[in-house]
Amino acid sequence: MTTTLPPHGSPGNLPADLTSFVGRRAERTEIKQLLSNTRLVTLTGFGGVGKTRLALRAGTDLRRAFRDGVWFADLAALTNPALLTDTVAKVFGLHTQAARSALESLTDHLTSRNVLILLDNCEHLIDSCAELADVLLRACAGVHILATSREPLGIAGETALPVAPLRFPPARPVGSAAEAEYEAITLFRDRAVAVAPRFRIEAGNRDDVAAICRRLEGIPLALELAAVRLRGLSAAQLLEQLDDRLQLLNAGSRVAPDRQRTLRGCIEWSYDLCTARERELWASAAVFSGGFELDAAHAVCGGAGHRPAELLDTVLSLVDKSILITEDVGGRMRYRMLEVIRQYGEQRLRSHDSERAIRLRHSDFYAELAEQANREWLSPRQGAWMDRLRREHANFQRALAFSLTQPEASTAGLRIAGVLHEHWIALGAVGEGRHWCERLLAGERGAPEIYAGVVSTAAWIAIVQGNLAAADKLITTGATMEGLGDITRTSFDNLAGLHAIYDGRDLDNAIASNERALAVVRDAGDVRREITTLTLLQFAHCYGGRHAQALRYHEMCMRLCADVGDSWYASYSLWNAGVVHWFDADSGSALTTLRRSLRLKQRVRDEFGVAIVLEALAWATPEPERAATLLGIAATRWEAMGIQASKVPATAHWHNACEDRLRMAIGEDGLARALAESANFDAVALEYALDDSAKPADTARPHTATPLTRREHEVAALVSRGLSNREIAGALVIAQRTAETHVEHILTKLGFTSRVQIAAWMADRQR
Repeated sequence: MTTTLPPHGSPGNLPADLTSFVGRRAERTEIKQLLSNTRLVTLTGFGGVGKTRLALRAGTDLRRAFRDGVWFADLAALTNPALLTDTVAKVFGLHTQAARSALESLTDHLTSRNVLILLDNCEHLIDSCAELADVLLRACAGVHILATSREPLGIAGETALPVAPLRFPPARPVGSAAEAEYEAITLFRDRAVAVAPRFRIEAGNRDDVAAICRRLEGIPLALELAAVRLRGLSAAQLLEQLDDRLQLLNAGSRVAPDRQRTLRGCIEWSYDLCTARERELWASAAVFSGGFELDAAHAVCGGAGHRPAELLDTVLSLVDKSILITEDVGGRMRYRMLEVIRQYGEQRLRSHDSERAIRLRHSDFYAELAEQANREWLSPRQGAWMDRLRREHANFQRALAFSLTQPEASTAGLRIAGVLHEHWIALGAVGEGRHWCERLLAGERGAPEIYAGVVSTAAWIAIVQGNLAAADKLITTGATMEGLGDITRTSFDNLAGLHAIYDGRDLDNAIASNERALAVVRDAGDVRREITTLTLLQFAHCYGGRHAQALRYHEMCMRLCADVGDSWYASYSLWNAGVVHWFDADSGSALTTLRRSLRLKQRVRDEFGVAIVLEALAWATPEPERAATLLGIAATRWEAMGIQASKVPATAHWHNACEDRLRMAIGEDGLARALAESANFDAVALEYALDDSAKPADTARPHTATPLTRREHEVAALVSRGLSNREIAGALVIAQRTAETHVEHILTKLGFTSRVQIAAWMADRQR
């Protein structure tokens, strides 16, 4: 080969940017840091996530660091692996001569040079790219490589850096001041103005733009393709059309590679690069909603002839290819797809003969999972089960929806709804629970015990919502059903007693109903139902004015809860005991007991329970201003659940009485002001409720304020500069373990999972 060098003073061949580059400050910083410690960094991620643009911008940032330039090799159009080395050699102006191989000429040329090579789009030539990179790195000490690929090259010395979508806003209104925080909004706005120069983000379309970015999950290619549509659609109209993302987003640049002209083309490019087994798993895993764990994958996607080890290998292969995204949750790995990728897989699934069988296995698995959680609820694993049910909420929704359309899956739907009432209450999603129960009860009855479970769930939810007339009908239906065992019937005795409490009828009948149930469940050794019944007896005696008896049942209930490791029922028993102390005018004991309840509610993340405890804390707090603030904090929780405290039987009377007391003490304006100001407490609200000495000024912080201490800010700043924990320790003259602890606290407080996110957060604050 002969050499044609670039003009003096301009080493490299990086193409000029044709459009603005948005964000990625943290990733660019991390790339610089990584390339100072290793010679091969591979940017991985799904197609359209912005790997190439990031690599080019990082290359521009690093020009001065490489004496002989930064060189870009675009491999997208190359289909013959045998021509890879020739293609890279031509980037350096090397021309073929028969006497020497392209590899020999390339290594000779680079032996004494200090360069950064950008190998772009390696995924379809992954083996050849890995071999070439390995040879160049071993033979040429001054060569560094920044590769982009949907999976790592898989050679020694490589560091893979996953490229995530751009930050997009959460599901809440976005103010004008917050727009700059989200890179997805900035990119969408810039590309929209390029095609529709009069486009502006303003009050009338701000929430629509935020929703578009959220629906497209911050994927740069999707945002750019969507922005093109603003030539003929408003932001609101574009949002309405986004249900079929793959069909709508098909209007890219005419000069872009074919696979990048449409979102579908980009995804199909990845699909075609997968093996047959990977394609099959991609399609079958699309049945999941909101992610899945390995046990679900084995049960639903395994099918005939798939050994567990083979399926695990395929899952990990799809992780490597950036089809599946991983998340560590409590030591267990969870997998999910970006929604556009899942939609494409679901389209492929519809063409499979096995689609029906896969969907049935999905419904059956989640029915069994819900029942297993119900069986193991009363145990030290209660918190872990509640977290798992939360993670699987979208899968339960999908299974329930499928069960309503397919007779073969109807039993699975009944099984799920019959055991999820605590889950729906904990989420504050009682309206959703009612929706599923009503639709299921309108269908076939099925086995009496299973059907009765749904009737019981529906009755519990009706009582929680204050719909006592509907609850009464459901209780009567359940109590008169044939074919039920004695234990199942006790559920309706419990419900009849609770209904009588809140309906204001004869409390003696409520007590008698639950005492009958108590005798049956004790005889059967059913500890969970015994605890439930003791709690309801406690409520009945409390509302009947028999406070000593109520506290006696409370003590019995707490002993059983301690024996089995329960927090859920214990928190409700403590709530009622706190109310009893308040009835007895012992505000000190009331507040102490209610705070014990609130701590348990936090542990099990019971949203409904947190709201009723905050309510009771407001009732029992003597200081009017503090009570008003607590009532406002509770109101924020109720509003988030779509529930009114004045309608919930457990809180209605005393909530109204508390408001009347506060109006008398601080006036209508004072109450309104306290209720409004409490909305600013946000995440620190429970700190205020749990600490009697806390003042509003100590806890009420605006949403834009930082939760970090001054030292944590210093550590976060060093993280954003790319320093390791050891380097941070040296810079601040602290122990390395102390630095690690600070970083862990920062991640926890900010809700982040990576140092890259910390750096992005710091960059946003500096802006």
